[in-house]
Amino acid sequence: MAVSLNANALIDATELETFLQVTIASTDFKNTIINVASDFIERFANRKLIATTYTDEEYDGNFDNYIYLKNYPVSSTDTFTLKNWDIYNNSLLYTYTIHTEYTVYYNEGIIYVYGKTGKGHRNYRVTYKAGWAIANVPYDLKFACAQLSGLVYYHKGKTGIQSESMGNYSINYGSNNKASAMFMGIPVSDEIAGIIANYRRVNV
Repeated sequence: MAVSLNANALIDATELETFLQVTIASTDFKNTIINVASDFIERFANRKLIATTYTDEEYDGNFDNYIYLKNYPVSSTDTFTLKNWDIYNNSLLYTYTIHTEYTVYYNEGIIYVYGKTGKGHRNYRVTYKAGWAIANVPYDLKFACAQLSGLVYYHKGKTGIQSESMGNYSINYGSNNKASAMFMGIPVSDEIAGIIANYRRVNV
């Protein structure tokens, strides 16, 4: 079965070869290593990176002014709605008016509610679009994705990695935002690990 690029791929096959300055004959292999590298970056960035629409994503209210979105940057040109939700009756209580009752910090993915949010579990729902179109993914993230893909390409056959059999990966973040990582059993440079760390969403 042919391997296609996943929706969360941060680069395409042409960009991979351009970054690595190589020609890779197998399209399936190129797509596979891009997919695995993109999954690795997304997993440890702790958020989705490619533009996606989220409908009625659920958040807890906590008697404060802020709702921290799971994904960002948020599109300022697409539909954005904030609803207060009755979870017991599964019904809408109230729809807020943007710029009148709340503000969105688009780059950071933060909603500032002028009146404090009500305390509750999953009592707010947000519809929004966040992430980059593949053409607008930051260059350093594309570079990191290509370099991770290159680790698999250059180590294929040396570590038992095959194009259809991908191993485990892990990453550890230090308190100073430095990162050390193993990708497919291969050490990742501090430069690449640091790029990923810079895009990591911190749980709040």
